[in-house]
Amino acid sequence: MSMMEELIGIGFLEKRWWMHDYKLFHANTSNIPVVKEVEAIIDPEAFTVVRFAVAAIPFIPFVLQARDDAETRNAGLELGFWVSLGYIMQALGLLTSDAGRASFLTTFTAIVVPLIDGMLGSTVPALTWFGALMSIVGVAMLESSGSPPCVGDLLSFLSAVFFGIHMLRTEHISRSTSKENFLPLLGYEICTVSLLSTVWYSMETWFGGGIHESNISSWTWATCWHSIATFPWIPALYTGIFSTGLCLWVEIAAMCDVSATETAIIYGLEPVWGAGFAWLLLGERWGISGWIGAALVIGGSLTVQIFGASSDSTIEYKKSNMKSNDLLISDEQNGFPTSPVAVNTRKDSPDLLKK
Repeated sequence: MSMMEELIGIGFLEKRWWMHDYKLFHANTSNIPVVKEVEAIIDPEAFTVVRFAVAAIPFIPFVLQARDDAETRNAGLELGFWVSLGYIMQALGLLTSDAGRASFLTTFTAIVVPLIDGMLGSTVPALTWFGALMSIVGVAMLESSGSPPCVGDLLSFLSAVFFGIHMLRTEHISRSTSKENFLPLLGYEICTVSLLSTVWYSMETWFGGGIHESNISSWTWATCWHSIATFPWIPALYTGIFSTGLCLWVEIAAMCDVSATETAIIYGLEPVWGAGFAWLLLGERWGISGWIGAALVIGGSLTVQIFGASSDSTIEYKKSNMKSNDLLISDEQNGFPTSPVAVNTRKDSPDLLKK
């Protein structure tokens, strides 16, 4: 292996582990337990609006910069739609579901990705189905431990499905988007999430009766100031800036080289930390069957990812990268310049020296 090939391989591994380290940090800071704790003191609709507004503000200049780029705008709107559904289902699910259980249910993202990938034309190995079955058994054991099953568990599972679709579309779109358009793409995505969260808040306010201060005529300066002063700003800033904006940016940037299935493996560690912080901060406790079920969910998701399907687009992308790298290495080894060289075929070429 040449030095150039080694550098290319090292760069790929560094990018993969850079993404892994960030996701591990994200898991360490316990996003799901934070949201679960906040929803005990404030309606999830109001918190979601502020959270994603905070995430969207830094990207507004990039959105304005690319306002005439229809392709970037449409791609950002699509990604924002899928991830919005995931975030909304997650917020609603945490109203009734345990934070630790919800963390492990989101692991189904690691199973949804290769299964959907298989539906789009890739081969699904038998071990993929085995891993999916193992995870289903694990979820059944999780449901039998701790608090009784609830509709929040179903919503947490649906959030995993939407996050999986978002991950697949991010892989496809990021590889057809120039790096100069990453920030505008992310800006459109997060602004879409913020807009849909505001729509959700408005609908719940006027039609659902979920917000107690829905009667604007009853608002006073004292009421507004009290709402601002008692709002959980630190969790909103954390979840908006770090676990939303920065996390989505890292995902888009890294998935130029890391496939959706490889990304899903990295996501597989998050429930471990989420359940740990739910145990430490929220006092959630499981029985033996619950921990065995959690281990089965993690084992099943890793089985799916290690032996699961790889999309044809991913394979072709890696082949094209290898081919271009081989050509670059070959040219450098042979000492041939890559710039065009003008060639004159006329027989009276000595006349050119007289000019």
